[in-house]
Amino acid sequence: MERIFILLKKHYKFVSLSDLEDFYYHDIGLKNACHITVDDGDISVYTHLFPIIKKYQIPISIYVSPLCVKAGENFWFQEIVGYDFKKLFEYFSKVYAHEAHYEGKHQLYAVLKQLPIEELIKLIDSFRITEGIEPKSRMGLNLEQLLELKASGLVEIGAHTYKHPILANEDNQTVTYEIGSCILELEEMIGEKVKWFAYPNGIPSLDFSKREMEILRESGIKLAFSTENKRFSKSDDPLSVPRTGISKGNIPFIFAKLFFGSRWDILKGLFNSNKELEIRKKMVSPQKIS
Repeated sequence: MERIFILLKKHYKFVSLSDLEDFYYHDIGLKNACHITVDDGDISVYTHLFPIIKKYQIPISIYVSPLCVKAGENFWFQEIVGYDFKKLFEYFSKVYAHEAHYEGKHQLYAVLKQLPIEELIKLIDSFRITEGIEPKSRMGLNLEQLLELKASGLVEIGAHTYKHPILANEDNQTVTYEIGSCILELEEMIGEKVKWFAYPNGIPSLDFSKREMEILRESGIKLAFSTENKRFSKSDDPLSVPRTGISKGNIPFIFAKLFFGSRWDILKGLFNSNKELEIRKKMVSPQKIS
């Protein structure tokens, strides 16, 4: 990660969320600008990333769940790390009368992401108990660590829902709770207005829509981040700001993603298509056997 930051620092100017807000709302220009965002609030933000940003004085923003921070709960995808994915897929298929054969991790994640969050959590809990698997210990930041990050002046705190649902799967009441109540509770925890948000999973139209954007607008959110892979520009809706993922791959790989920008997805598709995304786009919501 440090080498990646050195690469970014060489080619871009690191900017804060306030700079981005001015860019979108006050016609302030930014050139060769870069802002680092980190979703989920994993403990590695504190143990590994924090020392690096202090060393290089890099402003970043992180997006957390107040439930995970206060209660120590893990998101569903953290909880299934290390599970036998084939067994979990077969368990899902039994519960939902899903007839496809297991093809790999991408297929499991695709079918799980079609479920409303409470169904998904119940499925995983039931599988865990059936297999005799103990719940994992806390994998995320605690409140003391979160407040220390904030006090550094380098880390802005944004909301990321309570339980990391695919918001498009949820009814209006759940979406309002996962967004609005999450923001209010996070504000109480950190003692200031929360103006930033990152969508779970974050693919526009597939994972969120105008409904979620309007709730965010009503909640006072100024910038909300998607996972659409392209450079940010004045043409963006500030409640659907694109981002380029840099958390995986070696330095040449990261450099190629930055160089090609939105064309990267086209190039990648020629050699290695996103199988999970392809499956999700074709699927209809599974129906549980009564």
